[in-house]
Amino acid sequence: MIRAQPTDKDLVVSILVSSFDDNKSVNYIIKQDKKRVQRIRTLLEYSFDICYLFGDIFLTDDKKGCALIVIPEKKKTTFKTILLDANLAITCMGLSNLKKAIKREASIKSIHPDGLIYYLWFIGVDPEAQNNGI
Repeated sequence: MIRAQPTDKDLVVSILVSSFDDNKSVNYIIKQDKKRVQRIRTLLEYSFDICYLFGDIFLTDDKKGCALIVIPEKKKTTFKTILLDANLAITCMGLSNLKKAIKREASIKSIHPDGLIYYLWFIGVDPEAQNNGI
């Protein structure tokens, strides 16, 4: 595994978009319309940015798989994160799904153990490379 760099963002997001296109959990909070795939991309771009700021992003050596990790204790509210959150809410979820997303996030947070944790937010493999042990 190698650490992803900002220049790897498009690759990581593309892997995850193709991996999570029909994922029920992702589609639960994404506004379902003709822009659904772009909304998933926006969610995963947001996730990359948050994990780059407050966690780690890894690519497999062959760059066919990736993992996004966030460390909740490192997360801080900054002007940049406020802008990222606002963009996500407006362009990805829509106001109707924002309440669902906040409720789900609170539910997940309530079961985190005490102390420092690494939260594996997303893990994905290019669909063409799946089932090969990556």
